[in-house]
Amino acid sequence: MSRLTDAHIEQLDREGFLIIPDFITGDELKRLQEAQRRVLPTWEEVRDKPPQDQAGNSLLSCFPHEEMDLYQATMGEESIAFARKWLKTDAIHMRVGCLIARYPGHQGGGKGSDDSGLHIDNGNNSLLPMSEDLREFGQIGFWIHLEDVAANQAPLRLIPKMHGKDMTQNVPLVCTGGTLCIFTNYSWHSASSYTRADGQRFTWGYSFGRADHCWEGFRHYTQHGKGSPVFQAFIGSLTAKQRELWRFPAAGHPYYTEQTLALLEEQYPGWNSDEYRIGPSEGAG
Repeated sequence: MSRLTDAHIEQLDREGFLIIPDFITGDELKRLQEAQRRVLPTWEEVRDKPPQDQAGNSLLSCFPHEEMDLYQATMGEESIAFARKWLKTDAIHMRVGCLIARYPGHQGGGKGSDDSGLHIDNGNNSLLPMSEDLREFGQIGFWIHLEDVAANQAPLRLIPKMHGKDMTQNVPLVCTGGTLCIFTNYSWHSASSYTRADGQRFTWGYSFGRADHCWEGFRHYTQHGKGSPVFQAFIGSLTAKQRELWRFPAAGHPYYTEQTLALLEEQYPGWNSDEYRIGPSEGAG
């Protein structure tokens, strides 16, 4: 039974975001924490020369990150089914996957109810302005904190939809490790400053959009079909139906011939060409 229900769809529609503690736990949480730390350096590792992405003392790392566990975790059936229901179609694409680090000294959108950094993630994710009536013209994001986030560690500040842009009503994403936050690129939110003297705030996330919305996207991964061994192995490990989430043509597409299938087997270790020889694949992604 899925932990993401129709009630969550209604809540996301009403409030603009969901916060679900303990979505990832136990051995899975530990494994993903370790993978995340292989991508994102701790404060102790960078304090002498902090990275300067996104307003300083911050790091943004997008696909490909070469961590198989993180790639595989994006394929959770619950999140994919939820995204399809939210976007009102089974034909969806993975948009982007990122890991973010915030470190001491990072100056985000301010503190408390300061609205200087208030924004939606639409102008940098779509050519089209926000639609107030059709949610499927947005994209849905799954933002996971694999480690605890305290109030002084630059928590994301989210505004419930019913409060418009009123930052006095913001909800800081202070949470324990394993918490899932779902929001869209139409959700009003703001960064905040990292005021603690030590530690770091790590975030891992990914998003989906409709496959027929070619005007959308933040940072694509289509340039990484070669030169990214772990990503290539991940693609090779998927079923034909799952690969459709990653922009691959469906089985039965005229592109697939014996010539192209031979090259795909070479490029993506584990690629099963038989799925493409027997016609369109069936089943859930």
